[in-house]
Amino acid sequence: MKQHQLIYDSAEQFERELTALRNQYTGKKAAIQFFYDRGRKEDVISALGMIERVWDDAECIGCTANASIHKGRLRDGTVQAVVMVFESPDTKLETMSFVLTEDTQQEMCDRLLQRIAEAGWVKGVEMLVTLRDLSSTYICDRLSKLPADIAVFGGAAFNREADRGLVEVFSGKDGFLEEGAVFLLMGGDSLSFRTTFISGWKPLGAKMTVSHSDRNRLYTLNGEPAFNAYNRYLNIDNDEHFYHNALEFPISYERNGISILRVPSQAMPDGSIVMTADIAEGSAARITYGDPQTILSSIIDRAQMFATFAADAILIFNCASRRSFWGTQDIDRETLPFSLLADTAGFYTGGEFHRMDWSLNQHNVTLVIAAIREGDADIHAAAEAHERLRAYYRDNLEYHAEHVSMVRRLANFIDVATEELADANRRLTRMASTDELTGLYNRREIKRMIERSEEYSLIMLDLDNFKMVNDTYGHDEGDTVLRSFSELVGELVDEAGALAGRWGGEEFMVLVPTSDSKAVLELAEKIREKYHDIRFERSGTHTVSCGVTSRRGSESCDSVFTRVDDALYSAKRHGRNCTCVK
Repeated sequence: MKQHQLIYDSAEQFERELTALRNQYTGKKAAIQFFYDRGRKEDVISALGMIERVWDDAECIGCTANASIHKGRLRDGTVQAVVMVFESPDTKLETMSFVLTEDTQQEMCDRLLQRIAEAGWVKGVEMLVTLRDLSSTYICDRLSKLPADIAVFGGAAFNREADRGLVEVFSGKDGFLEEGAVFLLMGGDSLSFRTTFISGWKPLGAKMTVSHSDRNRLYTLNGEPAFNAYNRYLNIDNDEHFYHNALEFPISYERNGISILRVPSQAMPDGSIVMTADIAEGSAARITYGDPQTILSSIIDRAQMFATFAADAILIFNCASRRSFWGTQDIDRETLPFSLLADTAGFYTGGEFHRMDWSLNQHNVTLVIAAIREGDADIHAAAEAHERLRAYYRDNLEYHAEHVSMVRRLANFIDVATEELADANRRLTRMASTDELTGLYNRREIKRMIERSEEYSLIMLDLDNFKMVNDTYGHDEGDTVLRSFSELVGELVDEAGALAGRWGGEEFMVLVPTSDSKAVLELAEKIREKYHDIRFERSGTHTVSCGVTSRRGSESCDSVFTRVDDALYSAKRHGRNCTCVK
């Protein structure tokens, strides 16, 4: 397999170069795909006319692009033709194109799945689609049902203005579609694929919960309008510039066990945000930012992995927002390394598609890479590719070591500050709900838990003659007794699946989530007996009185509190160191 790239500078030049390629590969199958600036559609039509005359059996697909990737480098405002020539006679190619709307997506998936099943030879599917405001979730879920060994990859058409509304796809057979999808099916015994995706975007700030969403409409985060997060933390306004300003700060969430990035495409007047695909309600979400070192480290790792594959051709589908992030000067740093492995082409997209295991996902702000090879891997070619990569990274070591952006340093500061604040809040919450001396729940918290319970029993405990301990041995010894008793109670109630709190002074309350009076009585007696077994160095042994009761029907908490209090004082009146049940 060979991959060649032609840039349309003029009709004469393009036809000359196309004809030369055709003559070089007489009798070989070819797939030609175009990535182009929408303003140059007439040049694409001209090129398609030449292909019909010169290479009429070639499969043709294409789409508008934010920019193309030519030999691993960004090319802006061009018409680029990527010619993939397959030399094995058993390689098969086929294109399919469809009108793509919410009403037609089911039929499209049905027909595509049916054709792939009938063919039996498909190993890889490249997809170029127009998304506009269409959610891709249904398409991804349906195409995930393809056999697991079929690679699926591709991108969403885009344009130089980063406007989803001015896009199109086409196939040589069916023409141009402003709402459509085209698929290039590739297969055969000798054809192999390896695909991957790279993000490098890192979380910024605290986690948020998707508290309300409906398909690709994100209404609220943490119960507040979703737009508020962008306005509060990033000072982004809800105006006509929202999409461009939010482009570099996508939201990350988990889908199919994978961290997926989503770029908000529009902020609505009600504070909701239209996303490029669905985000499930209840998901944990975070705003993210691009980290150059993480990105470049990932590029190094994946490029080395792909070197072993010994690809004949590499296709890259890179999100246009990454171009905005890097800028024109540095954007090639994440695509150029792959051109050291094989001829590398592609385009800057409005969304990227990649299948991992059984799951097809639409990504944003992501680099999707597909490597293609005919025949077995060439070990010598792989070794040479590894050496080229090592030389490249040696020459660029200074950049990799020093390019730590101010954004990254600020984001690290925010992450640390956020964690410290969260830790402080956790400590404050713990302090507000626990008794400082004993470590058990305080009265307010244990009472709140009781009030939220349905079926339960209570054990109320009072340390006998505790005032005498304080008066005779001092408050330090009294505190020691209280802490030891609390440790004992904590251990025993944990074993029983119960909860305990300090009710006040030397009184304690145990909440047992059952109305089984026998089990509750056994727990109370166990506490009483084990406490009596403790011998304190200064004050010796002590006893505790216990009252036990269970909630009856739907009676109020106050009624239960009154009854357990009566049960405790019955134990006191009966000589202490005993348990009474009411």
